[in-house]
Parts: sequence; structure tokens; C-alpha cells
Amino acid sequence: MLAEPPDARSGGGVLEPLLPYFLAMFAACLIAGSFGGLRAYSGAALSLALAFFIADFSVRILFSFGGTRARALSVFLRCAGVFFAFGWYFFFRIPADPCGDFAPRDCVLEARIDSVSRGANNSRYGMATIALAPEFLPAARGFKMWYTVSDGKRGSGEIPDLRVSQIVRFDGVLSPSAPLQTLSRGRSSDPEGRASFDKYLRSRFIYFKMFSRSAGARIEKPADGICDFYAETRAYMERSLSEFFDPKTADGEAARTYRAMILGDKSLLAKEQKLSFAQTGTMHIFAISGLHVGYAAAALFGILALLRVNWRIRPFFALPFLYLYVCACGARPSAMRAFAMIAVFWLAASLMRGSKPFSALILAACVSLAVSPDCVFDAGFALSYSVAASIFLYALPLHSALERRAWIAGRTLAGRAAAYSLKYLLAAFCISLGALFAGAPLCAHYFSLVAPMSLLYSPFFVALAGIAAALGFAGMLLPAFAAKILNCAAAFIVGIMSDAAQLGAGVWGGAVRFELPSLVAAYAAVFAFLGAAAAFRGNFARFVLAPALSVSIMFAVKFANG
Repeated sequence: MLAEPPDARSGGGVLEPLLPYFLAMFAACLIAGSFGGLRAYSGAALSLALAFFIADFSVRILFSFGGTRARALSVFLRCAGVFFAFGWYFFFRIPADPCGDFAPRDCVLEARIDSVSRGANNSRYGMATIALAPEFLPAARGFKMWYTVSDGKRGSGEIPDLRVSQIVRFDGVLSPSAPLQTLSRGRSSDPEGRASFDKYLRSRFIYFKMFSRSAGARIEKPADGICDFYAETRAYMERSLSEFFDPKTADGEAARTYRAMILGDKSLLAKEQKLSFAQTGTMHIFAISGLHVGYAAAALFGILALLRVNWRIRPFFALPFLYLYVCACGARPSAMRAFAMIAVFWLAASLMRGSKPFSALILAACVSLAVSPDCVFDAGFALSYSVAASIFLYALPLHSALERRAWIAGRTLAGRAAAYSLKYLLAAFCISLGALFAGAPLCAHYFSLVAPMSLLYSPFFVALAGIAAALGFAGMLLPAFAAKILNCAAAFIVGIMSDAAQLGAGVWGGAVRFELPSLVAAYAAVFAFLGAAAAFRGNFARFVLAPALSVSIMFAVKFANG
């Protein structure tokens, strides 16, 4: 389960070849997105990028000196070129707000569905690309919008079956996401968090919101064939996970929570459950991300191993099925990132290029930025990569250090089982601790919450979620009778998790409110933690001073902002 941490001895770690260029790409996107006035200088940025690349090429051609200084100069010139090139690329891919502020008004438009999720009261929401703009905003064509289709708590209308790639005609109210200058004034009463949500939309460069009743949403063009196939696959998964001996059990809280965990559908959770899982820092088990994709990958790899498929060709059999699961669950960015990392890792190992997880992580991050440069401002991107990096740079080295000092031995069967259990719990604790330190600054920025209780709950919840997920995946491949047995066992496990989360949130109080308004400060705290964990070699400096440095930055920014 564990691998040696990437460092200079294993050819990985902070000296990964792609790492400097990723940091240059990341910094360029962060600065460009944070300072919109730089858009006027995007042409100059492209010229500077070309100048730095030409300078690097010239140095390599004209001078024949070697050594570390020459290599450092070359890396610097290329990183500078990448920085300015991605600054231009960000503005090229992310156009400015075409319409500015305007009064909400009734209108009709058509949009292509990019994502769809199910909300409370059977509502639908997600992102769409405007294909036919309203007459009063013709410049809105081609821009993203956030849509909501709902009839409210007492609505009786039939919500259309929205699917990705459909062209939908919306007849409703179009409004702008609130301008940032309006948000900066604050609001005295915002019980539903609308100002915060508008701020989130603006940070993702989504300038429009559309609200429509079910009667006002009409499908003009059906989904593409491949998207229909994904939807049918998801429907099969839902049917398989709903197989129980007693049909009433399928509508019980435990069964609904079980389906929510496997499918990433939080609408199946009760309001009290959402609060308890958030308070205990375990809401991540309901997001289709590295945890779910990793367990699905492990299940596929295990099945292929039992079938005695050669290990070199296993990825070519497993990856299509893994991709199908990711797409059937909505192809969310966090899941696609996890799939990309696993695909790079598997293919590298299969092609005898070495299996370096940290290299796969950096490559997947670079590809994510190239495809969607605005993902720098997405909570899922920030959390998934920072937590994954903390595992390699902090958690695994900490586990190795503690394991050398721990008494883990056993010669009898019971002794070996106890030793393995202790080793697993030690690894789970280290991973949870690293995830807490890496995720705390980002959670403080995006959610204004930090959940220290995740250190206690995550090791056990991740293990139990893995067992439940394995049972669910196995049930999908077996006949209905076997699926019923496995689903009953999995729902029982998930029910225990739900009860434990509600008990913990009620007894210990759950998450701590801590607001960190600046995304730059949040990233500074994360990079300080990861950088110090990678640079320091002494145990005290690496495992104590690294998180202390990150926490110090958080409190310094907090006090500076009052």
C-alpha cells in the first residue's frame, strides 16, 4: 500500500524535471486571474515569452559551457518563458466579462449543458455554455452560465432529464453574478450565502446565472451518443446499488447514504447528515475524487490479476473501464484529475519508464492547467493536488520515521494481524495529518472552516468507505442475488459511519470557523508547508516546523485582516 517517499535518492521529490515549469504555469495563472488589469499587457507578455525562449536557445547554441550554473540559467530562462506564455494563454482562454452589470430580467436563451447535478426537491443545477444569447445581451454567446431548474419545495412539475451535451431552451430569469466591487461592501443579512456563491462564480469567470421553472426548461437537441451511454451506465449503477431484499430498505437513510458515496450524489443526503460530515471533516468521501477512483482502480487491477492478465497490459484493459466509471459519475474535474494521475502512473510502469507517483502528479497538474487555466481558482483543484502532494512530501516520510521507531512485529497469525493493523492505522494517521495541514488553509479560504476532527475520523472512514466501495463495485459485476447481499453489508457499514459522524459532531462540536479571505495567502501557506517538508531533512524541522510555518502564515494574515 505504501511506497517510499520521492526524494533525491529515488529521482523524485522537489527536483522533479516538470516541477519548476508547473510552478511557473501556476504562478502565471494565479497572477493573471487575480489582476484583471494585466489583460491590457497580454501581447507584451507573449513577446517576453518568445524573448526568453530565444535567449535560452541562443545560450545553448552559442556557448558550450556546462555545469550547474549553466543548467540553472537555462531552467530560469525557460521558466520565465513559460510564466509569460501562460500569462498570455490565460487571457486568451478566459475572455473578459462581455456585459458587465445589468438588472435581472426575464428572457429566453439556449445553452449546451456542460455539467448537471441533482439538488434538493429534485432540482437540477450546473454549468452550461450559452449557444443562443438573448436579444438584449448578444455578446453573452459562448460564455459560461450557472443554471438552476427548480419548482421549489412544493413544486409538482416534472423536471426534464437533463444530460451533458444537450441543447436546452431556458425560459426564466437571467441575472449577473454580483460584481466584485459589490461583494466587497458586504451584506448585513445573507442567510443563504448568495453573496459568497456569487463571489465563487466570479472567481471561476462565470458571469451569468439563469433560474428557470421546470416548465421553462425544454430540451431542443438530445445528448450526444457517448453522453447517453454514460447516462445509461450511471442508471445501471444506480439500479445495482439499489438492489436489496426488502424494497423499503433501498429508500432508507443508510442505503441512500451508500449510493451517495459511490455515485457522488450529495442530494441523497439529509441536511443533518451533510452538516455532520462537514463538521467532522469527512465530506470528501462523497466527492468522486482520488479516493473513489483509487478504489475502483484497485478493484479492476485485482480482478485482472486474478484472471492472470500480464501486468504490462493490465492498464490497457483497466483504464477504459475506469474512465467509464468517472464519466458515468459526471466526469467531475477532481475525478478526471485522479484518473489522469493513475493513467500516467500505470502507463509509465507498463512502458518500463519507472513508476514515480510524484512525477505522475506533476504531469497531471500541468495537463489540467493547460486544459483549464482557470482551475487554479477551483477548490477541487487546489485541495486534490495539495493533499496528494502532502502524502508524498510529508505523510509517507513521517510514516517511515515513525515505523522505524515503533514496535511492529509478530510471528504468530494473531501477531502478524495486529502488526499489519497497527501499520495501517499508523499510515492512515500520517496521511490524515498531512491532508489536514495541506487542506486547512484552502478550507479556511473556500469554506471558512477547519475541521481538526478529520484527524480522528478520516483514518477509519477512509478504510470503511473503501470496504463499502469494494462491495458496491463487486455487486455491479455479479448477479442480482449476490448484489443484494453485498449491498446490505455495505449499507450497514455506511450506516455506522453516518451515525458516528452525527455523534461526533454533536458531542465534540465539529469544525472550527476560521476565515482566510485571500486565496494568495492560502496558497502561500500551502506552499510553505509543502516546500519546507520537502527541503528540510531533520525530523523536527520537517514534521514540526513545516506545519508550524504554514499555521503562522494563516494566523498572520488573519490578524492583518482584523
